[in-house]
Formats: sequence, C-alpha cells, structure tokens
Amino acid sequence: MERVQDNKQSSLMFEQLFKQHYRTLCFHAMSLVNDLDTSKDIAHDVFLSLWYHRATIDFTRPILPYLFSLTRNRALNYLEHKKIQNNHVRQHLADDPTYTLSDDSTREELLERILARIELLPERCSQVMKLSFIECKKYKEIAEELNISVNTVKTHITTGLKTLRDEFPASLLLLLFSHPHRHFD
Repeated sequence: MERVQDNKQSSLMFEQLFKQHYRTLCFHAMSLVNDLDTSKDIAHDVFLSLWYHRATIDFTRPILPYLFSLTRNRALNYLEHKKIQNNHVRQHLADDPTYTLSDDSTREELLERILARIELLPERCSQVMKLSFIECKKYKEIAEELNISVNTVKTHITTGLKTLRDEFPASLLLLLFSHPHRHFD
C-alpha cells in the first residue's frame, strides 16, 4: 500500500514538474536546435528520462538546473548527430560522382521508378512514404493526418527506405531525396 502511495505521489509531483517546466525546456531547446518539433521531442525525452530515473534523483535540491542541463546535453547530442548525418550525406555524394541528376529526363525516369516501387509497398507504408518524401510533411503531421503514432510513422519510413535501398543505390536515393529542387508531380 505504501509503494502505491509513493507511486501516486511521484506521479503527482512529476505532473506538476511537467506543467511547470515543459514550456521553459522547449524554449531552451529551441534556442539551441532552432526547430520546434525537435525542441518538443527533446523536452519530452528529458521528462521521460526524469521519470525513469526518479528513484535516483535528489528532489530536495533545485530541479530546474538539472532539467536545463539534461535539455542542453540532449540538444547538443541532436546537433552533433545532425552534423554527422549531413557530413555523411555530403561524403556519399562526393564519393559517388556516377550518380548525378543533371539530365532532367534521367532524373524524371529514376523518380518514376522509385515512385512506382513506393506504390508497391504495403498501403500504410506507401502512404507514409509519400507524405514524407513527396509532400515533405513532418513525422508529427503525418501521424496526426493518419491517426497513428509518430513511432509508427518512423517504423514505416524505416521499412520503406530499407525496401528502396534494396533496389536502388543509397547514394542515388540520398541525391534524389535531398536535391534542393526536387519536385514530384
């Protein structure tokens, strides 16, 4: 009975901390990553971490500096990961000059082949891929539109990309999907 009471007290305290500091942490993350959805994800991750480690945290000390530190570290990790990803994409493109899209007819032909393959994916996976890569919607927007979770969106994207990578060179997909003037009509 005492443990249930402790759990209930933990839940109430956690809810109060969340209501009190969530927006502040979103703003703090936003000042570092400059992307609202990512900032919200970071703030959620911070509170999730706080919940999982609640038994080891000293709540008699001020919690906000700790939350700011967690937020800052998560934001910096995100930025570092993004930097590595961007460098990886640039390196792939630089290392593989055979895949250039200077010829519009070649580019359109490749896009048609990729789109045809996306159509052959399971229905929901195909929908998610089109919303993400053709309509350039964010995961959260896709989740809301299809009434599924963001994690389900991520799973469909992973599945779809794995299928495409099995049939097309990864560097070609990177070039097509990261091309600044891409258009899918």
